[in-house]
Amino acid sequence: MRCHDVKGYEYEISHSSHAKDKDGKAITCDQCHDPHFNPVTSYYARDEYYDKKIFQPEDFDRKSMQKNVQKSVPAKKCQVCHADLSKDVKGKKISEIGQLSHDAFEGKNGSTRKNCAGCHGNIAHLPDFDRDLTKNAEFAKKLADNPMVKEQKEGS
Repeated sequence: MRCHDVKGYEYEISHSSHAKDKDGKAITCDQCHDPHFNPVTSYYARDEYYDKKIFQPEDFDRKSMQKNVQKSVPAKKCQVCHADLSKDVKGKKISEIGQLSHDAFEGKNGSTRKNCAGCHGNIAHLPDFDRDLTKNAEFAKKLADNPMVKEQKEGS
Protein backbone atom coordinates (compact mmCIF):
# COMPACT_ATOMS: atom_id res chain seq x y z
CA MET A 1 0.00 0.00 0.00
CA ARG A 2 1.34 3.41 -0.86
CA CYS A 3 -0.11 6.50 0.72
CA HIS A 4 0.83 10.13 0.16
CA ASP A 5 3.77 11.38 -1.82
CA VAL A 6 6.46 10.08 0.50
CA LYS A 7 9.59 10.16 -1.65
CA GLY A 8 11.61 12.00 1.01
CA TYR A 9 10.63 9.46 3.66
CA GLU A 10 11.40 6.59 1.27
CA TYR A 11 14.85 8.07 0.67
CA GLU A 12 15.48 8.26 4.42
CA ILE A 13 14.45 4.69 5.12
CA SER A 14 16.38 3.35 2.12
CA HIS A 15 19.56 4.75 3.73
CA SER A 16 18.77 3.61 7.27
CA SER A 17 19.59 0.43 9.15
CA HIS A 18 15.93 -0.50 8.55
CA ALA A 19 16.08 -0.39 4.74
CA LYS A 20 15.40 -4.13 4.49
CA ASP A 21 13.27 -6.47 6.57
CA LYS A 22 14.46 -9.72 8.17
CA ASP A 23 13.96 -11.49 4.81
CA GLY A 24 16.15 -8.96 2.98
CA LYS A 25 13.24 -7.28 1.17
CA ALA A 26 12.75 -3.52 0.98
CA ILE A 27 10.67 -2.41 3.94
CA THR A 28 7.20 -0.93 3.43
CA CYS A 29 5.53 1.74 5.57
CA ASP A 30 2.92 -0.62 7.00
CA GLN A 31 5.55 -3.05 8.27
CA CYS A 32 6.30 -0.46 10.96
CA HIS A 33 3.45 2.06 11.00
CA ASP A 34 -0.18 1.30 11.80
CA PRO A 35 -2.44 2.19 8.87
CA HIS A 36 -4.77 5.20 8.96
CA PHE A 37 -8.30 4.07 9.73
CA ASN A 38 -10.23 7.12 8.58
CA PRO A 39 -11.73 6.06 5.22
CA VAL A 40 -11.96 9.64 3.93
CA THR A 41 -8.31 10.54 4.56
CA SER A 42 -7.22 7.10 3.37
CA TYR A 43 -9.08 7.66 0.09
CA TYR A 44 -7.61 11.13 -0.45
CA ALA A 45 -4.11 9.97 0.51
CA ARG A 46 -4.22 7.42 -2.30
CA ASP A 47 -5.52 9.89 -4.88
CA GLU A 48 -2.54 11.67 -6.43
CA TYR A 49 -4.41 14.93 -7.18
CA TYR A 50 -5.85 15.36 -3.69
CA ASP A 51 -2.66 14.14 -2.07
CA LYS A 52 -0.66 16.93 -3.67
CA LYS A 53 -3.35 19.56 -2.92
CA ILE A 54 -4.14 18.60 0.68
CA PHE A 55 -1.36 16.45 2.13
CA GLN A 56 1.81 18.25 1.13
CA PRO A 57 4.78 16.61 2.87
CA GLU A 58 6.92 19.73 2.47
CA ASP A 59 4.37 21.58 4.64
CA PHE A 60 4.40 18.98 7.42
CA ASP A 61 5.84 20.23 10.70
CA ARG A 62 7.86 17.12 11.47
CA LYS A 63 8.85 18.28 14.94
CA SER A 64 5.25 18.67 16.12
CA MET A 65 4.21 15.45 14.34
CA GLN A 66 7.07 13.33 15.70
CA LYS A 67 5.47 12.24 19.00
CA ASN A 68 2.19 11.24 17.34
CA VAL A 69 3.95 9.41 14.54
CA GLN A 70 6.06 7.48 17.06
CA LYS A 71 2.81 6.32 18.66
CA SER A 72 1.79 4.86 15.29
CA VAL A 73 4.74 2.46 15.45
CA PRO A 74 3.50 -0.24 17.85
CA ALA A 75 6.02 -2.47 19.63
CA LYS A 76 4.45 -5.61 18.15
CA LYS A 77 5.57 -4.47 14.70
CA CYS A 78 9.16 -3.96 15.90
CA GLN A 79 9.13 -7.38 17.54
CA VAL A 80 8.45 -9.15 14.24
CA CYS A 81 12.16 -8.65 13.52
CA HIS A 82 13.39 -7.89 17.04
CA ALA A 83 11.84 -10.72 19.06
CA ASP A 84 14.82 -11.35 21.37
CA LEU A 85 15.28 -8.13 23.31
CA SER A 86 18.46 -9.39 25.01
CA LYS A 87 20.41 -9.35 21.74
CA ASP A 88 20.94 -6.99 18.85
CA VAL A 89 20.01 -7.98 15.30
CA LYS A 90 23.44 -9.53 14.80
CA GLY A 91 22.93 -11.81 17.80
CA LYS A 92 25.27 -9.93 20.14
CA LYS A 93 24.26 -9.31 23.75
CA ILE A 94 23.06 -5.74 24.27
CA SER A 95 24.54 -3.34 26.84
CA GLU A 96 23.63 -3.55 30.51
CA ILE A 97 21.71 -0.29 30.34
CA GLY A 98 19.89 -1.49 27.23
CA GLN A 99 18.96 -4.69 29.04
CA LEU A 100 17.61 -2.74 32.03
CA SER A 101 15.47 -0.67 29.66
CA HIS A 102 14.18 -3.76 27.86
CA ASP A 103 13.46 -5.45 31.21
CA ALA A 104 11.38 -2.40 32.18
CA PHE A 105 9.62 -2.56 28.81
CA GLU A 106 8.75 -6.21 29.54
CA GLY A 107 7.53 -5.27 33.04
CA LYS A 108 10.36 -7.10 34.85
CA ASN A 109 11.60 -4.14 36.90
CA GLY A 110 8.78 -1.63 36.64
CA SER A 111 7.25 -0.56 33.37
CA THR A 112 8.50 2.71 31.93
CA ARG A 113 7.49 2.48 28.26
CA LYS A 114 5.36 0.34 26.03
CA ASN A 115 6.65 1.82 22.81
CA CYS A 116 10.04 1.08 21.23
CA ALA A 117 10.16 4.42 19.39
CA GLY A 118 10.31 6.30 22.69
CA CYS A 119 13.95 5.23 23.08
CA HIS A 120 14.71 4.14 19.53
CA GLY A 121 13.52 7.19 17.60
CA ASN A 122 15.17 8.36 14.37
CA ILE A 123 16.26 4.89 13.31
CA ALA A 124 14.31 4.75 10.07
CA HIS A 125 13.66 8.44 9.37
CA LEU A 126 15.77 11.42 10.37
CA PRO A 127 14.33 14.94 10.24
CA ASP A 128 16.73 17.85 9.69
CA PHE A 129 16.28 19.14 13.25
CA ASP A 130 17.74 15.92 14.72
CA ARG A 131 20.64 15.46 12.30
CA ASP A 132 23.18 17.33 14.42
CA LEU A 133 22.74 15.03 17.43
CA THR A 134 25.86 12.91 17.98
CA LYS A 135 23.88 9.67 18.14
CA ASN A 136 22.48 10.39 14.66
CA ALA A 137 25.79 11.35 13.00
CA GLU A 138 26.26 8.17 10.96
CA PHE A 139 22.68 8.18 9.65
CA ALA A 140 22.85 11.94 8.92
CA LYS A 141 26.02 11.41 6.89
CA LYS A 142 24.21 8.82 4.73
CA LEU A 143 21.41 11.31 4.10
CA ALA A 144 23.66 14.29 3.32
CA ASP A 145 23.56 13.71 -0.42
CA ASN A 146 19.77 13.44 -0.68
CA PRO A 147 19.03 14.72 -4.21
CA MET A 148 15.43 15.54 -3.25
CA VAL A 149 16.54 17.96 -0.53
CA LYS A 150 18.94 19.63 -2.96
CA GLU A 151 16.07 20.07 -5.46
CA GLN A 152 13.85 21.65 -2.79
CA LYS A 153 16.60 24.06 -1.66
CA GLU A 154 17.43 25.08 -5.23
CA GLY A 155 13.73 25.57 -6.05
CA SER A 156 13.14 27.86 -3.04
